[in-house]
Amino acid sequence: MNRFLFFCSLFTLTLLFGRVGPSFSQQEMPYRHALRGYEDNDLIKIFGPTSDKGYTNGTRFDYYFVKDSSRFFLDKLMPKAGKQAVNTYALGLMQTMFTPSDLNATEPDVSDWPYTGALFLSYSQHSSNAEKGYNLQTELIAGVMGPASMAEQLQTVIHKLINSAKPMGWDKQYPTDILLNLNLSLEKRLWRYGGWLDVTGGGQAMLGTMLDGASLYGLVRIGKMNDYFDGLLPQFVSRKKHKLQAYITARPSLEWVGYNAVIEGGVFAGRSDYYRGKDQRISSNHSISRRLDLAAVLAYGPLSVTFTQRIMPRLIDGLNHERLGNISLYVAW
Repeated sequence: MNRFLFFCSLFTLTLLFGRVGPSFSQQEMPYRHALRGYEDNDLIKIFGPTSDKGYTNGTRFDYYFVKDSSRFFLDKLMPKAGKQAVNTYALGLMQTMFTPSDLNATEPDVSDWPYTGALFLSYSQHSSNAEKGYNLQTELIAGVMGPASMAEQLQTVIHKLINSAKPMGWDKQYPTDILLNLNLSLEKRLWRYGGWLDVTGGGQAMLGTMLDGASLYGLVRIGKMNDYFDGLLPQFVSRKKHKLQAYITARPSLEWVGYNAVIEGGVFAGRSDYYRGKDQRISSNHSISRRLDLAAVLAYGPLSVTFTQRIMPRLIDGLNHERLGNISLYVAW
């Protein structure tokens, strides 16, 4: 009788854990999809007065998805961080906008920021190896600059909605041109302490008709957070170890830009006649420049918000570093 009860109990427990086990496993599965809304703006800043010049606005939307394997030819060409890597892919759409200091002038100062903008699609892979503490990032960009970017239309509509003066110099903007770029990044863990402090070093190289350059940077994170190399999405959204994340980051960097099409004019069409024909011309800064990004991240489960303050490199000789802010929202499933 005791043996019969024992086997009945064992059978019941087997059924119970057979049902509960997969459910528990699913609850612990990391998110595999996420959407991000991203807004750069020189009105979103803590340091310095608000402005509406230089890199004045950047709007971006991304769809992230994790794939264990892929037959897509681009995915096969992108380098991976080992067989056990977590590979996160993303499709993105972004528009950027540059304007001079005086939006009321019908004849913009040609030594100031130009009227110019870009609209592009991106496809990227973030491949992270948690065991060895490094990741590889590959990004492909295809888009346009000039009137086809619709930067003029967006700024005009926004200024009308907020009852601000209409920018008067968009008829002088750079002509339409093609933007194609390949961006490669490598990040490596340098130090980690107690799960609440980590230091990462990284480098990036950019090549194409949009942007040629390179950068070296460090990343320091402090707070309640997941491991940086568990994958891209766990940095912002998580079901696992730290469902609630709250941390701050500092990312100082040294950047060198050899060519920036949006600022200097496209490879094929160059600058507009207005900017090309003046004695004074925009002189891009090709020296090594400093940049600093300070950010705060607050995440709970599938939702996350990040707030970043940026001191941008000096893109044009004789002009100051740009200061702007960024707000990004993530929703995962």
